[in-house]
Amino acid sequence: MKLFKRKSASPTFQKNMTSAATRRKRLSVNVRRKILWRQRSYSLIQLGECV
Repeated sequence: MKLFKRKSASPTFQKNMTSAATRRKRLSVNVRRKILWRQRSYSLIQLGECV
């Protein structure tokens, strides 16, 4: 990523940066949720096999 000067940093550029950050955050949250769900389902399957 290139470093921009303050003068060249337009509001649209900053807006794009914030939207990208929020998108990344949302993606990470979704991934974490998926992993948690997978772990939960895996443990449930193991419990079912044990019983």
